[in-house]
Amino acid sequence: MKPLLLAGALTAGLALTPAQAAPVKVYFSQGYGIPGKVVPVSRTSPHAGVARFAVEQLIKGPTAAERRRGLHSELTGKLRGRSDCGADFSLRIRKGTATLRFCRTVWGSGLGGDARALRTIEVTLKQFPGVKKVVTLDKNGRCLFDQTDRGTSCITGRE
Repeated sequence: MKPLLLAGALTAGLALTPAQAAPVKVYFSQGYGIPGKVVPVSRTSPHAGVARFAVEQLIKGPTAAERRRGLHSELTGKLRGRSDCGADFSLRIRKGTATLRFCRTVWGSGLGGDARALRTIEVTLKQFPGVKKVVTLDKNGRCLFDQTDRGTSCITGRE
């Protein structure tokens, strides 16, 4: 069964019947290279918001069996503080760009961990047709983990 991929449904949480449950892939890190190897695992979204569900699964992290296979998520346990949007993140997909904005503070784990986190987000969201670019922002609207003065390298492609 192919994922249900309606433009508005990528971010909406529309209820599906069990027969309509949508399969989705979540890409976790394997090893500690920079940006590292990513490995897909299968999940089933209980609603048509497959892109939102996939990011939720990245934050949740791999199952115990997947961890035994060496898979991990650099996002698990890294969100701190209060949300400014009522959730862990907001996600908008428009004109080929998926914009993921975290609504809580995301604690980095160093250059390698940060690169792996961004890589898993990008690969997970680019599985969806129509997503050509991924912009990942922190709570303040700056590019996640961007330490430059402007903090816009993920948007402009320049530091």
